[in-house]
Amino acid sequence: MFSAVIFDMDGVLVDSEPVWREVECEYYLRNYGLSLQREDFDPFTGMPVTIFLRKLHQRHALPEDNLRQVHDTIVEEVARRIRLKPAPLPGVYELLNHLHQHNIPLAVASSSPQRQIDNVLSTLNMRHYFSAVISAEGLAHGKPHPEIFLTAALMTGQEPEFCLVIEDSLNGVVAAKAAGMHVIALPAEHQQDDPRFTLADGKVTSHWQILERFCE
Repeated sequence: MFSAVIFDMDGVLVDSEPVWREVECEYYLRNYGLSLQREDFDPFTGMPVTIFLRKLHQRHALPEDNLRQVHDTIVEEVARRIRLKPAPLPGVYELLNHLHQHNIPLAVASSSPQRQIDNVLSTLNMRHYFSAVISAEGLAHGKPHPEIFLTAALMTGQEPEFCLVIEDSLNGVVAAKAAGMHVIALPAEHQQDDPRFTLADGKVTSHWQILERFCE
């Protein structure tokens, strides 16, 4: 049995990755006439938004002096849409309740800005489940560096080797393994067959499958 479970947020607690992509696609088409493609997103899934935006502007030779404004505009619109139409992943409340009832410390370790994490957890009424909530925004390194998961282990008072991480992104899986933790991958549907997710200790398609493992 694991002594702590650490959740990513976007794509794990809430089905927000499509919202991020929708908002970003709309923003860049409207402001730059740029039609973003999947290859613009996939390598950076799980990384901090600031890194994604900087890489995107470099890739397409866009100006970089307004990145803070671009970041804030996109984050605020994503937050607004999630508040209007929250979409928790199926089975996530049942899994959280089961772990909470068994007194297993829970944490969120997300690359999203802190205010976005607070918005999602409040909107979904999930904040009370977690003894630690960490954003990569305030750390020296984002995923795939292990810092965020090592910080989560420290804040829950558990050793990394006894922590389980639930991640949807390859960058998150790499970070969790680098931290010496066990990790279950919950990839997006279009990434379910990506062989790189074999790096994880297990791969599932829903929280129901994770719950079944804890109930065995």
